[in-house]
Amino acid sequence: MMHAKKEFRLGAALLFLAALLLISSVRQARAEEAKTNFFLPQNPVAAAYVLGRLSNQELIAAPRSEFVYVALLQRAGLDRKYRLEALEGLARLRHTDALSQLLEGLADLDKKGEEAVGAMQDLLAILLQGKPEALTAKRKTLEKLAVESQLALTRQIGYAALVTADGSSGPAWKQAEANPAQLVDLVLGVPLIREAALRMGFYPKLEPLLRNADSAELQRAAITAIVAVPGREAETFKTLAALVEAGTERPAAIASIQHISPKAWQKETAEQLVNSLAGYLENVPAGERTEAEFTRALQLATELASLLPEEKGRALTRKLRGLGPAVVMLRAIYEQMRYDKQIFVVETGKPVAIILQNEDAMPHNIAILVPGALEEIGEMAEKMPAEPDSEGRVYVPASAKVLHATKLVAGGQKAQLSFIAPAEPGEYPYVCTFPGHWRRMTGTMTVVKDVDAWLASHAGAEQPKLTEWKLEDLAPHLSKAGFGRNLEKGKELFTRLACAQCHKLGQTGYAYGADLTDVLVRYKNDRASVLQQILEPSKIIEERYRNFEFELKSGDSLTGMILKEDAETVTIQTGPADSLIQTLKKSELQSRRALSSSPMPVGLLNALSEEQILDLLAYLESGGKAQAHEHAH
Repeated sequence: MMHAKKEFRLGAALLFLAALLLISSVRQARAEEAKTNFFLPQNPVAAAYVLGRLSNQELIAAPRSEFVYVALLQRAGLDRKYRLEALEGLARLRHTDALSQLLEGLADLDKKGEEAVGAMQDLLAILLQGKPEALTAKRKTLEKLAVESQLALTRQIGYAALVTADGSSGPAWKQAEANPAQLVDLVLGVPLIREAALRMGFYPKLEPLLRNADSAELQRAAITAIVAVPGREAETFKTLAALVEAGTERPAAIASIQHISPKAWQKETAEQLVNSLAGYLENVPAGERTEAEFTRALQLATELASLLPEEKGRALTRKLRGLGPAVVMLRAIYEQMRYDKQIFVVETGKPVAIILQNEDAMPHNIAILVPGALEEIGEMAEKMPAEPDSEGRVYVPASAKVLHATKLVAGGQKAQLSFIAPAEPGEYPYVCTFPGHWRRMTGTMTVVKDVDAWLASHAGAEQPKLTEWKLEDLAPHLSKAGFGRNLEKGKELFTRLACAQCHKLGQTGYAYGADLTDVLVRYKNDRASVLQQILEPSKIIEERYRNFEFELKSGDSLTGMILKEDAETVTIQTGPADSLIQTLKKSELQSRRALSSSPMPVGLLNALSEEQILDLLAYLESGGKAQAHEHAH
């Protein structure tokens, strides 16, 4: 009887499996049939209606035609390669050029209103990467786009393209200054301009408008735009701080100050500004303290408080903490592969808002993990393909140990992560999960029941001390790296600083960068030369480990080391993980450019003491044989 039941169950299971296979085959056949029998009406309006009912994936799979190309150009949420394919396809079918189709596409999107803004931002990037001489040939069309469009973004795009075509701020400014509305559009178009030198030319025009504009709208536009002008950060901070204190266009001024690096914030100005902000925040009604305007002001005040003398700063921070959610600004430091904070403290069960400002050239994210999960999640992320999850995030493992995470944030952009702090006190790691970053780009969110009590018992421990080490600071002490060092500590530092993520040392590490097993021999036993290469990684770059920037004909760009190359392909590695190795067809390449900066981050030793640096150097000298080295001495 039992044997019969088993046979029955086995038969049922086989029938169920066969049914599933049949259903799958039918679905696949129907999909193929739909693709081969795809039909569009000849009327443009009717065709647009039919295509509008397709999902993004269905549209991408649709047989190409003029109507499909138009839909690919205008549909929100598509990859850039489909925009470029559409432009080339339309130019071919209409016997014109891609730039003409791009400008026509922007004009068509403008008529659709605010719903088209997402697609327009994608096309903006393509337009402003065009060569100035090509844009100059379309100057009349650009002028029409700048003056006659119905959407503010379209007009701003038009002005940014005009300035790019002219190679100067003068002609466009002269054309717009007689019309206040047009001048606002031009000013707000300044941050869209790619060339830093062109943006710099606007400073003498924008600076007077901060205090003396013909209208509040023009003043707000100047406040927004001037932080896109490089090289004037200190003066701009001081001017914007005065506006905040005076209550003049305060929200716009606060938002712009947050785009200025804290390195340009003068301490004497900061103290006066933070006191003014604290007074303003205290007077905001409780019902308005969850709004973005209040949150931005609170975050700025909290950051400014850290510049005050220790006792004053702690007292003011304590007061600010009682006014609203805990707001933390984390910045990704340029070319250092680290956040500007290694620790922050929040209270159990209270709202937290983390703002990630990416000031680096490469993309970064932030993920909050459960205590003790850093290595497990980091290693999982290393092996992941670059495929987005249901929330559009890449390199974020599908694990219950990832509590919260942002999407990847491109250079110059920012993202906010809002959540309720865990109810359980503990040390929760936060990390960038982009492959190759997790060992170094990490910190700790300390969750406690009483923040004030924690700070009182951990005075001076909020942030590790950072030292901008120079070779001359350490050179007199390098002889002490030879004997009696703590090589186990050096080994631990080699891993913690993510050296092992990119370099082999003995049996430890990953061979992305140069093998360090015989590094002292290669540098002729000169410790100073080895140390200088760590402190200044771009001073000498071996050609085998030089990064190249590749521009693809699809419009995408990649940066990586060349592993091998033949007549038809080039294989590159974009980071320290096998999953980041890819082969490009040379027929897909537009150009390549050798980079003068090393992929190794600067400031690698800034968080270490002199003794720790000497331990690390000693471990490097050991060739990864810490125990044998210790016994020898």
